[in-house]
Amino acid sequence: MNKQEIIYVGAWGADIQGVNNPEAGNGGIKAYDAETFELVSKVTPDVNVGSMAVAKNGRYIYATDERKDLGGVHGNGGGIAAYAVDAAGKLSFLNEVSSAGAYPCYITVDSQNRYAFAANHGNHEEVITRSVRTEQGTYAAKRFFDEGSIAMFPIKTDGSLGECCELKVLEGSSELPLFQWTSHPHSVCLDPTENYLLCADKGCDLIHVYKIDYEVGALKEVWAQKTEKGSGPRHIAFHPTQPLLYCNSEQNHTVHSYSFDPQTGEMNHLNRAVTVSDDYQPKDDPTDIFAHNQTADLKVHKSGNFLYVSNRGDDSIASYRLNGDGKMQLIEIISSGGAIPRSINFDLAGEQLYVVNQRSGTINKFSVDDDSGKLTNTDSEIQVNNPVNIQFSER
Repeated sequence: MNKQEIIYVGAWGADIQGVNNPEAGNGGIKAYDAETFELVSKVTPDVNVGSMAVAKNGRYIYATDERKDLGGVHGNGGGIAAYAVDAAGKLSFLNEVSSAGAYPCYITVDSQNRYAFAANHGNHEEVITRSVRTEQGTYAAKRFFDEGSIAMFPIKTDGSLGECCELKVLEGSSELPLFQWTSHPHSVCLDPTENYLLCADKGCDLIHVYKIDYEVGALKEVWAQKTEKGSGPRHIAFHPTQPLLYCNSEQNHTVHSYSFDPQTGEMNHLNRAVTVSDDYQPKDDPTDIFAHNQTADLKVHKSGNFLYVSNRGDDSIASYRLNGDGKMQLIEIISSGGAIPRSINFDLAGEQLYVVNQRSGTINKFSVDDDSGKLTNTDSEIQVNNPVNIQFSER
């Protein structure tokens, strides 16, 4: 029996950012046949699926419910949801637990399906006011933001999630107004050994490295890598064969390479590349959050030869040839095929790169040239309201 490749698309059911007048209740996860683009399944349309992770065995999918009003109560935080996948690729809801924070935006799971790890981004605009006593003994009002945090969840034998067993609250700030008033972890990533969990904190310009204790369900920080001030590190991707990782900076349209020591978790900066052309100019539209370009996602090709980064605002994909020493050589910068490419991912064979253009509501497919790494728009697309992420699995 031939195996069927399934595309899973996560969507927001509420207007968080970057999309005009989305239809309420049109979020959740939609599953498509990768060959025909036929809709196979759709579940939980009221869930703001900010990120998904597919279990290695393909039997379960885990997703963040990116909100802070879980259960309809504002301030109740976000959620982490678990789904079972049947032989046809159809999804069924298992359970949802509190993310123990606000706006969980990223999730990953280990290959043995023991734990799920999530990043709680928090809101950079909404604040609460508290009365505090000053050093002079007087009293004043002080603004407090949502906490940014990393959360760890046990996975049960039936694939459902247990409550949060470990939480690391991140503190600090950096130099940019609004986006960096406080910590905003935007992704979590396991290293190839799965002994370490990395977190890109775009609010503090840091990449945190934690040693994972799978026996007790705990995290211990072993390294904190400083990045360029005002850069906003967002997502992380490891090289498939070399002790190297790559991280895109949201706020200054750059991508960086680092060495990674799998024995200690220590990192060292190697190279920097720009993701837009030399003649790039921001849009003259103060009402558009993406008038000034922001990078969104990055992926390393399974061959280890190429790296791809998506640009929101410039609405493009930047491609790089990778060298074993961590250097990145620009190949090309081409149109993403739509507007606001929030997420990118390869099919299982690595032959196609799918681009999730959030604002235009399309998933656009590009073929990948094995020799040059260049992308070609195939003019094939899936239309989805407010899509934000994409994963693949085989059934």
